[in-house]
Amino acid sequence: MNMKNTSAISNPLMIIVFLLIALIIILAIFRPASPFLNLGFGINAHIGDLKGSFEFEAFDNSEPMFVMYFAEWCGHCKRTKPEFKKLMDEYKGHVKIQMVDAEAPEHKDLVKSQNIKGFPTIRYYPSGLGENYQEYNGGRTYFDFSQYLNQVTGTLNKMPDNAAPVA
Repeated sequence: MNMKNTSAISNPLMIIVFLLIALIIILAIFRPASPFLNLGFGINAHIGDLKGSFEFEAFDNSEPMFVMYFAEWCGHCKRTKPEFKKLMDEYKGHVKIQMVDAEAPEHKDLVKSQNIKGFPTIRYYPSGLGENYQEYNGGRTYFDFSQYLNQVTGTLNKMPDNAAPVA
């Protein structure tokens, strides 16, 4: 009976696979210690305003922020999101405004650190992400959000396009 040696060591393809795995492990271990060895194997998950640590870049500083934590299944959130998106567009460049899908896996750590329990949760952070925040409990319209932001930040009072100014 003619039996071939089928061990993994005698197979050249398996040897290459093992060597590549060993190289990846070595690079993963020594990359943080050596900034000069950058072969492009690292993963820097940067998606819009999200970082690999799953916290917002905007929270890395002390700038004020207005944040809405929502869940896709939440009826109140579904009604509030368009108003909040309009606020984001209108106040762009004046106030940092973000919406966070609280049930997305990439936001799990952020939501836990902020102790978010109900939806929507809307907060104003006067000095970036942290324990210092004001819970927003006002109305859920663009005008209500705008009035609140004007009160807490002193930004120009923007009015909705369809609202008539009070004479």
